[in-house]
Amino acid sequence: MRLVFVLSLALALAPGSALAQRGGSKVNVQALLKEGKRLYDAGKYREAAEALKQANEAQPHPRLVYNIAVALEYAGEPREAMSFYRQYVTSSSEDTDPALLKNSNRAIDRLRVQLDREDQAQAAADADRKRLEAEADAARQQAEAEQAAARRAQDESERQRQAELDRTLKSYRNQRIAAFATGGVAVLGVGAGVLFGLQARDQREQFDNATTLAEKQRLSDSTKSKALLADIGFGVGLAGAITAIILYPKEGPPATGEVRVTLAPRGAGVGMEGRF
Repeated sequence: MRLVFVLSLALALAPGSALAQRGGSKVNVQALLKEGKRLYDAGKYREAAEALKQANEAQPHPRLVYNIAVALEYAGEPREAMSFYRQYVTSSSEDTDPALLKNSNRAIDRLRVQLDREDQAQAAADADRKRLEAEADAARQQAEAEQAAARRAQDESERQRQAELDRTLKSYRNQRIAAFATGGVAVLGVGAGVLFGLQARDQREQFDNATTLAEKQRLSDSTKSKALLADIGFGVGLAGAITAIILYPKEGPPATGEVRVTLAPRGAGVGMEGRF
């Protein structure tokens, strides 16, 4: 589509009107028309439309409005182009051309279809964008929920680990206390056995030195009693010592970060037990 120029417009006006007054300064309308055509022919449609807008502001004319619409359409500005086409169609000036009116109406219909398609495409793009944002937000919330669940599981695992460590340490201390207590009983038993054994030996010596039957009978009974008590003391000491050895924990308390090798139930395999 070529522009419908009115390059002779300024020259056809009253003498000197080729220079129109705008904002207190004179504007060369004919120069703007020529510049607009040159830019249009060079494919610089946006720049051509701007030059024609300046000419129309200085010297309004319906055909300039039509030319601006054509340049804007080629510049890829359908909404603004439609506005100028409508401005031309609604113009009541006698300078409007029926052929250009027909072209303008066709252009308006064509641009309306184009804009409807663009609006539909934009609406679909917006819907896709919102859907993707919703999916991303749902994925983010799910990730946050999974992280929170992982933190809770980790906290629970840490709590259980600490509880197990406390239980193990308590059991270890109780075993040590029981072993030491039993060891103390063993020491007392051995001490009592030694004491009664020494007394039994003294009684035996006194028995050997006794001169009367009654004295020997008394010392004999006393020696047997002391010897029996000594045997009981040694027995208690031996039993206490064995019990203390059994009760005393063979390993120290589990340290932080300790890993032990343990057998799986029923010998099904080997597992690793770790404390951190």
